[in-house]
This record gives sequence, C-alpha cells and structure tokens, in this order.
Amino acid sequence: MTTNNKLARRTQQRRQAIANTSDTYRFFNLLTGPEMLSKVEELLPETYRERQFLPTETLSMFLAQALNKPLRPEDH
Repeated sequence: MTTNNKLARRTQQRRQAIANTSDTYRFFNLLTGPEMLSKVEELLPETYRERQFLPTETLSMFLAQALNKPLRPEDH
C-alpha cells in the first residue's frame, strides 16, 4: 500500500470514528425545534446553492464534532 493510500485510509477511519461518536441528530433536532427554528431560519441565507447537506445539517454536524471529546492520541 502506498503512503497516499495509507494516509487516505487513516483519514477515512478518523472521519468515520468522528461520525460514529457525534450526535448530529440531537443537534439537528435542537436547531429545527420550535424554540430555535425561527432564529436559525432568520440567520440562513435566502438562497443557497444545491449542496449535499443543508446548512442546518452542516451546522449540526459541526457542533457535534466540535463539542465531542477529542479522539485519543493513538487514533491520530
């Protein structure tokens, strides 16, 4: 396996580990719940380009990742 393949595989494994431990659904439900939905919609751009993830989904994934405890050093 080449160095680039090893690096890509390792990066993919790290991203998968983050995705597995992130509670993005909880953040998404919080952001789109009755208490916050109007404020979140107010802050979203009126028009945005076609994306794989909507802005609220992206924000919820970011929050889950940022607020999650860091991976162990041996996972890096």
